[in-house]
Amino acid sequence: MEVNVIRLLKKKPLTSTTFPYLVTSDNYRDLASKDVDLVEITDIDQQFYEMLKHTPSKKLGIEITVSKLRATDGQKLAKSIALIKSVHIFTEKYGNQLVLTSGASSVFEMVSGRCFDALLKLCDIKPETYWISLNNWLEHKISMRCYACDA
Repeated sequence: MEVNVIRLLKKKPLTSTTFPYLVTSDNYRDLASKDVDLVEITDIDQQFYEMLKHTPSKKLGIEITVSKLRATDGQKLAKSIALIKSVHIFTEKYGNQLVLTSGASSVFEMVSGRCFDALLKLCDIKPETYWISLNNWLEHKISMRCYACDA
């Protein structure tokens, strides 16, 4: 089993797989779904916070992509940083995980680890703590699956 690559799927496979995966959604109303591991959010309203408060903690990942931050003006950038801060506070409080991703669709759009660290510091999040927490969350999610053996 290739452990360095985690596939992101829109639906849970019907049978065991030979590869690690996470089930993703881009609709935050799927927070309550038992099959979804990672929910991408782009904007937050009060309903999101209410859903997160009342969702039984199943160690959900709340994903925010940073690719759109490159082309934003100062006001939108400030709003995005506030979004990341508030989601981080809520995910810690309710036993979930903030997942920052590059949102890259090609290698030219990828974001370096140093840039992620700078963004985390800007959001008052200790990079070392964040990366350890993210790694633990991923290990937990991947270890909860049953995988078929390659024969």
